[in-house]
Amino acid sequence: MRGKPAGGDVSASGDLGFTFGAWVSSRPGTDGKPVTTTGKYFTTWKKQRDGSWKIVADIGQPAAPEKP
Repeated sequence: MRGKPAGGDVSASGDLGFTFGAWVSSRPGTDGKPVTTTGKYFTTWKKQRDGSWKIVADIGQPAAPEKP
């Protein structure tokens, strides 16, 4: 799965942040042909004592199937 951030922000205190955007995932289907799924995500980050950022919540939703 690959994500493409569209935006984000950091709290005024600098210890919490979020990113959001689109994701795409591909896998082999039952017939061997690739099946691609897309969707949107929202991720919440928390700054650690060592200065790194860790994910504390990650929410994703697949896009609605296209109607024929």
